[in-house]
Amino acid sequence: MSRFRRLIPLRVRSFVTTWRALVTLGLAAVLAGAALAGCFSEHAATTDVAEGTCSFPLGPDVPGSTIVVIQDFTFQPADVQVQAGGRVTWVNCDTDNHTSTADGGEWSSPLLAPGDRFTETFPTAGEFPYHCQPHPFMTGRIIVT
Repeated sequence: MSRFRRLIPLRVRSFVTTWRALVTLGLAAVLAGAALAGCFSEHAATTDVAEGTCSFPLGPDVPGSTIVVIQDFTFQPADVQVQAGGRVTWVNCDTDNHTSTADGGEWSSPLLAPGDRFTETFPTAGEFPYHCQPHPFMTGRIIVT
């Protein structure tokens, strides 16, 4: 092998070695930049109903909440039980706009676009049936103990 090395001029060997080092460093820099870009990018709510996923940013109202997913024109789960003082967060994972509106008028969410969420606190015990205002066939019930 050293015999062949002697046949290649030193300048060519040096150029090839330098070129390989630059390609390796360049590739490492591109990969590191891509990794850092993911760390500093803005994360926002995304809804991809075709893939069956729904995610949303956690706001201060979400931790400790019971989550109700709005999907396929249903509230899932339809019946939710929480203790007095508990919170329920509705997340719209559907392709249409929806609301969470109490039948008795105790609360009414704004129109929730896909990926939006709404949180309500339930301070007193009772049963609270609710529906989606644009789609009244969508119903659910909050049971507060």
